[in-house]
Amino acid sequence: MTGALPRAQRLDLLDALRGSALLGILLLHAVEHWDFGASPEGYPAWLTALDGHAKHWAFLLFGGKAYAIFALMFGISFHITLQSWQAKADHPSVRFLWRLVLLGAIGYVHGLLFCGDILAVIAVLGLPLVLLNRLGTRALLAVAVLLLLQLPQWPEVVRVLSDAAYQPGYPRHWGLYGQTEPVYAHGNFADVLAINTWTGQAAKWWWVLETWRWPQMLGLFVCGLQVGRSGVLHEPARLRRLAWRALAAGIAGSLLMWLVGQGVDTLGLQGLRHMAVANLVKMLGNLAQMAVWAGGFVLLYGWARTGRLLALLAPYGRMSLTGYVTQAVIGVPFFYGFGLAMYRHVGPFMALGFGIGVFVLQLAFARWWLARYAYGPLEWLWRAATLRTLQLPLRRTSMGLAGN
Repeated sequence: MTGALPRAQRLDLLDALRGSALLGILLLHAVEHWDFGASPEGYPAWLTALDGHAKHWAFLLFGGKAYAIFALMFGISFHITLQSWQAKADHPSVRFLWRLVLLGAIGYVHGLLFCGDILAVIAVLGLPLVLLNRLGTRALLAVAVLLLLQLPQWPEVVRVLSDAAYQPGYPRHWGLYGQTEPVYAHGNFADVLAINTWTGQAAKWWWVLETWRWPQMLGLFVCGLQVGRSGVLHEPARLRRLAWRALAAGIAGSLLMWLVGQGVDTLGLQGLRHMAVANLVKMLGNLAQMAVWAGGFVLLYGWARTGRLLALLAPYGRMSLTGYVTQAVIGVPFFYGFGLAMYRHVGPFMALGFGIGVFVLQLAFARWWLARYAYGPLEWLWRAATLRTLQLPLRRTSMGLAGN
């Protein structure tokens, strides 16, 4: 393909990539029972072994990578959205801040059901983008590199490696999650809402801080913004070159981080000291594997046979807000004690089957809905609240996507 990539095709590619991340998030959450890691008792040895393999491969393939893709897509969407508002709205940055406030509110309400909600985190970490958007290309790239190298995490790692007496603090999120699990197992619906009002929310935020997810997420926001700015999404040849570079760099980085991880294991570090160093290696490894995912996806999407298959994910990604929230609406009552309490019977292996079933239902619904309506249900609500109007068309008519 030569020339400029049509807008619809660009958006389909981005939606499909986002949809692949949403699928990864769903399968990982299913394996984790939506942040409720209780294991069934009395399993036969062969099924316990399958559970171990399922959990290992789910985390290897999706852990830290699916959310990273989501973060990259958010940065690109930030650029596209702000650009579309430039000629249509006064103070587009202020409007985007209001949009983030609304996303944070949706995330908090979602977090009352599922404490691991990431929408509120995206909303808070997205706030600096409005200021960072004012930086030039070189300054923006410098910020992205420093964040993606996990610069804020390095002082603790250096201290662990240089001071044999230093002991990192006990992670607060461990204790907070420990308080939630008995409620998820035995509490009623009101009990779950009550503990997630504060304790569950605090557990999630301490997890973001203590596992150092926030520098990488913010760095990927900035990368997405820069990808949007660069115009590469408009030019197929440049996009393919970028995808090949991401794929090559991701493979090399993954191999390097694997070797570094092997080296860390020979240092004799124990407990929290080992975790502090290994977590840095893990974060950098996740970033490299995400580059493999993103680059490989773009290349496969550009090939006729694989592209047609991957394009099926576009409706799923286009309704990512609705899809993400309804995953928990289905999964939490399935596993938690106030619902079917299937945590007692379903381990990670069978949970993968459950997750795939939810995906098939969600994908079918997304395709059906978007054939009739311009936006997903929550997407319409978020957009209408952002624009402060209920006149935003929902059903597909000759007006198309009016109200952008």
